[in-house]
Order: sequence, then C-alpha cells, then structure tokens
Amino acid sequence: MHEKNTVYLIKRANLNFDKIANHTLASYGITHSQFKCLKYLYLFDNGSLNQRDLEHYFHMSNPTVTRILQNLEKEGWIKRLANGKDKRHKQLYLTDKALSMQENFKDIANQLESQLTERLTDQELDHLQTLLRKMLAISLID
Repeated sequence: MHEKNTVYLIKRANLNFDKIANHTLASYGITHSQFKCLKYLYLFDNGSLNQRDLEHYFHMSNPTVTRILQNLEKEGWIKRLANGKDKRHKQLYLTDKALSMQENFKDIANQLESQLTERLTDQELDHLQTLLRKMLAISLID
C-alpha cells in the first residue's frame, strides 16, 4: 500500500539512513544530528558561525539546535563563546577533540554515503540526485 507513496518512501529512506548513521556514530558518543552540525562547522573558520547559521542551514527550530549544541558542548566537541559585538549571540568553536576527529569524520561521512547508495548504479544515483533536486526546487523552505 505504501510502496507507491513517494512521500512515505522518502521519509522511510531518511529514517533508515538516520538509524544506520546513529548506529555507526554511537561508538563516538554522538548522534547523526550532532555529526551533521560538526561536519558543517568543519567547513568554516573556527568561530565564524553561530546558532542561527545552523538553524537556517538545516531548517531546524531554535530549541532543536539549542539541544544539539548543549550536548556537543557538554561532551567537549564545541565551545560557545559570546560574540564581542552582541553578547546574546554565541559564536561556535570546535574544540581540539573535534578538530582531531575531522579526518575520521570525513571517512565516516563517505562510508555512510556509500552504504546508502551501494545498491545503485552510477546512472541510478545521478538520476536520483536529479529528481531530488527537482523536488527541493519546489520547496517552500528557503
């Protein structure tokens, strides 16, 4: 019944990927959501991003990102320090612990991507990405 429902299939694929990612990342003591935030922070100079940047990029609510960042800070992955201009906005800094894991996390991201797409041919993967981009282009979310 659900096998022809596109929204259902996309949601199930996403949930399945989250489950695989959470299982893989459990040995590092982080969740897939925390991993995604760390990966995004790796792309920028340390301290150049704040919480709102993550909220916007991931289309997540303030409370959700707050919880993720609190847990990352508690476990020693990041520091949140007040911005000199506006004390209400905290800049995000990767700790030495996070920086030392950067290469490992790149490898894990590649491994997870491979697991997700291992049953697809290169042509099928290209086609899937094209279709997903088309679907995202009609999104109401910026």
